[in-house]
Amino acid sequence: MNRLLVVLVASLTATSAAADISRTEVLDRAKAYVFYPYKTTAANQSASCVSDYQSAYQPGDHLGVAYDWGGWASLFDFDQKIEDGYGAGSPAFGEVYWCTVGVDCSGFVSRAWQTNQKYATISIPSISSAIAVGDLLVGDVFNKTSYHVAMYVYTLANGEPFMYEAVGYNTHVNATGGWSYVSQFESRRFESITGTSAGTPSGTLNTPIEVSSFPYTDSGNTSNSLSDLLDGCGLQPGADESGPEVVYQVQISEPGTLTVAVSDDATADIDVHLYETWNTDTCVARNDSSFSHQVDCGTYYVVADTYGGEGNAGNYDLTINFTAASGESCGSGPAGFDPSGGLGDACSYPSNPNLGFCNPTLGGDICLYTDSSSFCTTSCEANADCGGLGASSCCADIGEGQFYCLTSDFCNGEDPGGDGGGDGGGDGGGGGEGGEGGSPGPGPGPGEGGGGCSSTGGTGTGGLALLALAGLFLARRRRR
Repeated sequence: MNRLLVVLVASLTATSAAADISRTEVLDRAKAYVFYPYKTTAANQSASCVSDYQSAYQPGDHLGVAYDWGGWASLFDFDQKIEDGYGAGSPAFGEVYWCTVGVDCSGFVSRAWQTNQKYATISIPSISSAIAVGDLLVGDVFNKTSYHVAMYVYTLANGEPFMYEAVGYNTHVNATGGWSYVSQFESRRFESITGTSAGTPSGTLNTPIEVSSFPYTDSGNTSNSLSDLLDGCGLQPGADESGPEVVYQVQISEPGTLTVAVSDDATADIDVHLYETWNTDTCVARNDSSFSHQVDCGTYYVVADTYGGEGNAGNYDLTINFTAASGESCGSGPAGFDPSGGLGDACSYPSNPNLGFCNPTLGGDICLYTDSSSFCTTSCEANADCGGLGASSCCADIGEGQFYCLTSDFCNGEDPGGDGGGDGGGDGGGGGEGGEGGSPGPGPGPGEGGGGCSSTGGTGTGGLALLALAGLFLARRRRR
């Protein structure tokens, strides 16, 4: 067998899935997966354990950890396996491949809740309690056994839920699915979650401590940090940095040398690292006491991380200093990512399946195309909703009462005025290149193993529907 079939069912007799975790930390962890940047190469298009596999991820920059059926990779494990040539993601339903990497819907929720193992949709009820929809708080979930799970974040001004989920192609926001998207789901609350709201913690990937001047000094304690996501440095992947970390942001205005030093208590073991982005493969320097590194103009992240796990967390003193290089001008700067999939970006369609997919986190919920071009767009109610596609864009009915933002080439000057369409009833926020009918997808098939994550990615070129506008098509999610 070249495939590994994994049954992802947690023990229903478990008394506790994890230590207590605050809603602030749950949200911070969820955001890290949704907004995580990374790069794939041609090596990630194939997978060593399955001959007919082809990743939906074209080589290039991406945002949001890849959807991988049965997956629940940590960020560091995800980066390492992408670097090692594992397949980037895999479609939902069927067998689980050991040679692909990412997270599925329940893998994402398990990582956000920081459970001690992966809990599939069928076993999430064993570590959570049912609640009324009106009692939902940030970090609670909508769960449908053997189907899908999505995380509730807050309620939008229009009364609809804003969610995070892993489905389709990647982990992303869902701001358009609405209550109909989860109407058959059960609202549930993790047994170990604490608090009633989420704050804005300092020193995390999402809200790093800003270094305003040099020399900079700070005294902290990693035991108090709510960030525990950076488990290793790509520069030295064998070093176990699995304990909590504190993240600092450094803005460099001219080339020079950045020097970082740390000292810790006898009972603590704190290392220092330099990152060019959140991605652990962009860790360019590390040491258990100090380092100096040549830097260019741009943003860097200094991370005080706990070596060897939570048991070594504790007090530390940090010093950051910068010495400018005389007479040097700014170069290309630190590594960065430029993911596609936002409003107006070209997307995969029959005449060019090698383009990327639309990314709801970047505003691209669905792919519209002609026989020679394509663009990512989103649902709308009025022309005012479509400014992201340019001043001459419009909101139009593309058929069956589905209203989407169009580029100026397809506009006739009429404005629906918000009296029709709503959320289009179609994109469902399900990821990839649009959803269908506000539903995540078909029920699970044999061998689903309790993963339960609605629909798949693929290349997004199947299941096409002709639109009312001549020559324009809608790329719907392919179901496999």
